[in-house]
Amino acid sequence: MKSISQTFARGLLFALPIAITLGALYWFFSWAESLLSPLLEYLLPQGWYITGMGVLSGLVIIFMLGLLVQAYLLRQLFEWLERSLNRIPLVKTLYGSARDILKLFSGSEEQELQKVVLVTLHEDIRMIGFVTNEHIDLIDDEDVIAVYVPLSYQVGGHLLYLPRHRCEPLDIPVKAAMQQVLTAHISQSPQPGAPRV
Repeated sequence: MKSISQTFARGLLFALPIAITLGALYWFFSWAESLLSPLLEYLLPQGWYITGMGVLSGLVIIFMLGLLVQAYLLRQLFEWLERSLNRIPLVKTLYGSARDILKLFSGSEEQELQKVVLVTLHEDIRMIGFVTNEHIDLIDDEDVIAVYVPLSYQVGGHLLYLPRHRCEPLDIPVKAAMQQVLTAHISQSPQPGAPRV
């Protein structure tokens, strides 16, 4: 009976990530298609619309937005819009949180999340963390930095203010470290610079 449950668990571990990934892609494609297909059917001559054009248009629009954001004038426009949103109390909180989370996981060069550290909580208890700010004005001690320690299998984590000497820099990409933390280090493939237990 034990071998049957173990075999089922192995099959589930194999199938579940694939199902979640395919489900997320299907949701995105369905959403893009349902959102843009009526507009395309209206704009294009009758009979020209083909299923899938909505998804393709969505990808093109996202790419074009990326190009536009890089342009100076449009950057100024987006900054003005951002400043306007930051004046509205509830919107400011929601928008700021969403923006910070996206910057956190996008690996933006402007963010200091590029630093992965091994945090020593006790003599032999360590956690992977991500430096979010090395200039803390809340505390007089200049040797204190802000480190974000995410929780496994959920969106959330703890912000710790730690002395610099308790954070050992790791030579590991941010995305690889985040994957290890979020999946509770179940993946067996070793990453360069990953901490050895």
